[in-house]
Amino acid sequence: MPGVTHDDAPPLADLMPWSVAPPRLGRGWPTAPDAASLKARWDALLKAEGPDRATLFEPTRSRTPQSAVGRLPGGAGGTERLARAAGPCPEPVRVLRAPFDEQWLIPDHRLIDAARPELWRVADARQVFVVETPGTAGGPLLLATSLLPLFGPARIRPLYRRPGGAEPNLAPGLLDHLTARL
Repeated sequence: MPGVTHDDAPPLADLMPWSVAPPRLGRGWPTAPDAASLKARWDALLKAEGPDRATLFEPTRSRTPQSAVGRLPGGAGGTERLARAAGPCPEPVRVLRAPFDEQWLIPDHRLIDAARPELWRVADARQVFVVETPGTAGGPLLLATSLLPLFGPARIRPLYRRPGGAEPNLAPGLLDHLTARL
C-alpha cells in the first residue's frame, strides 16, 4: 500500500492470531525427494528385527520403536508400536522441507517427534500456510505455501482454522474493516 512503511504495518500476529510451531521430525529418513525411496526405507525398517530395527529407526527422547502414539488427523499411519509393526508404508504426502524444497514425507505419527496434529487437521486442498521466520533488523521473512511446512525456526499461520476453508484465521473485524476501506 502506498505510504505504508514497515513501522506502520501491524504485526502479522495481530492479523492472523492463531499460529503453531512447525512439526519437528527428529530424524531425516522419513522425508525424501521421491515417494519410492520412502517406501523402500519403510520396507527395510519393517524387515529389520530387534536392535537392527531400533538402529534404522533412529530413536530420540520423544520417539522410539516402542512409543505408543495416536494416529494423525486424517487417518494416516498406524497405531501399533513400530517394534511390532507390519504392513505397507502409509501413502507419502508432499511437504515443504525448506523454502522452495518440496519433498515427500511418510505421514505416520510414530515417526515424527512433534507432529503438530492441529496442523494436520486443517491441511487440505484449500489451506494456505503462511510461514513467518525470524528475519534481520528489517523484520520477519514470510513464505506462503499450500504444502505443510516442516522447517524452522518459524511460526506457521494457517489461513483457515477449520478444514475445508472454514473460519478464516483472521482477527475479528478485520474482513469488515478491509471491505469498508477497500
